[in-house]
Amino acid sequence: MNLPLFIYNKLKNNSNKSNISSRIIKIAIFSVFIGIFTSLSAVSIGKGLQYSIKEMLFNVTPDISISSYDNINRGIASEIIKESDIIIDEINKLYPSIKLNFTLEKPSIITINNSVETLIFRGVKNEINSKKFDQFIEEKLVDIPQSLNDVLISKSISDKLNITVGDNIKLFFQTNKYQRTPNIRNYRVYGIYQTDFPDFDSNYIIGDIGSLQSLYKLSSRDFGAIELIINEKERITGIKNHLLSEDVFLNNNLSIVNAQEKYKNIFNWISIFDFNILIILVLMIIVAIISIIISMLTLIFERIKMIGVMSSMGASNKLLGKVFFYQGIDILLRGIIPGNILFIIVSLVQNKYKMFSLDPNDYYVDSIPFKIDISYIISLNSIFILIGIVILFITFSSITKFVPTININS
Repeated sequence: MNLPLFIYNKLKNNSNKSNISSRIIKIAIFSVFIGIFTSLSAVSIGKGLQYSIKEMLFNVTPDISISSYDNINRGIASEIIKESDIIIDEINKLYPSIKLNFTLEKPSIITINNSVETLIFRGVKNEINSKKFDQFIEEKLVDIPQSLNDVLISKSISDKLNITVGDNIKLFFQTNKYQRTPNIRNYRVYGIYQTDFPDFDSNYIIGDIGSLQSLYKLSSRDFGAIELIINEKERITGIKNHLLSEDVFLNNNLSIVNAQEKYKNIFNWISIFDFNILIILVLMIIVAIISIIISMLTLIFERIKMIGVMSSMGASNKLLGKVFFYQGIDILLRGIIPGNILFIIVSLVQNKYKMFSLDPNDYYVDSIPFKIDISYIISLNSIFILIGIVILFITFSSITKFVPTININS
């Protein structure tokens, strides 16, 4: 028979009858419960936000973009890449499996319903119905052939200007700086998209690159940017550095940037999440540790007379330590298990029903995302249990040193 466990079970029954012991134990269990739930939630939400924002940026931004250096100050890919055929051939030779997309961006003005908006017309080559962007399209024309003058507008722009799918709109372009009267082009709204990325949604109207090439009297081989679509994201930095070392890119005054460099401020912002998560974890662990120590000390001093009696009857410090060690483990498990269960329930419900919303203008996502990963769940639980066990050992080894001096008549 496990004598320490037997004694602990007897003490546990007595604790339920003691108001002080019962309350102290409940507070300790609740502290561990809140600590593990908050820690798991903080890590899950932090990782979820990082993943969701990065995924969104990679979907609306090319993995690597090659354009003229003159476009850096303009902020849009409006200047034509010189010797684009040579550059495309070099990319295909170096990385034949990588898909390429060709874009051209020009400033435009839309006037409708007495409203005037300045937008960037993003001309893409056969990408208006691309699979990558299709996930953001909320509404579009069905069973109607797509034409050169079809465009996609964002939901924020459509709501602001009261535009619906199928409407005809007029866009004004200035094809040269000496032009007094702008060129006017009619377009049909083929679809409405929403990426929840304010910088993109509020500025871009998407159409066929051929429309801009025709308007600006360019050839079909004139592009503002060559975009590389890379499936293995871990290769992006290596490929970019390799391209920068090639003479054909160095000699043509080209800028080569990836999504992380283009939106450096956003990536720096989401990297701060790791530090915030660490602070929350440390605070929750400290709270749980203090609660366990206080509860154990209270239980020990409440039973100090019993400890003295057992000691005088020959009970060793090791045996007494095990009795209260089982009490500490019981507190840990009764807090950790419900905390994990609640975390999993809240995560699954939130991801499905999106009960807790966020402002996309501030957080780039419309709801709190939970990213459930078994690795960090196991790690956090192990940390809580390991630290709890260490604290229990330290507490009991310190207390039991004084047991022989306890007077049973005290």
